[in-house]
Amino acid sequence: MNPRWKERQNPHSLEAKFLFQDYETLRVFLDRAADSSEKLEVHPNISFGRDYASVLIYPVNDALEDAEYSLAESLDRFYEESDGRLEE
Repeated sequence: MNPRWKERQNPHSLEAKFLFQDYETLRVFLDRAADSSEKLEVHPNISFGRDYASVLIYPVNDALEDAEYSLAESLDRFYEESDGRLEE
């Protein structure tokens, strides 16, 4: 998992922010994130603007499990594959 992710303990969660060069690239990222979250049955809170997406993943149960970490890793991969990402 990329160091952009911050793991919180109270409440348990994973948080990350992704920056993009343009809205079109952001939209592709969000569509891929939606598909992955449906497959993993993990539904993150996502807020976004013209050039960023902030993602907050809460556990389905009391603690973070493989599914939540898998979603975070998927989002990292989608971001790395994105043509319009901004280097951090």
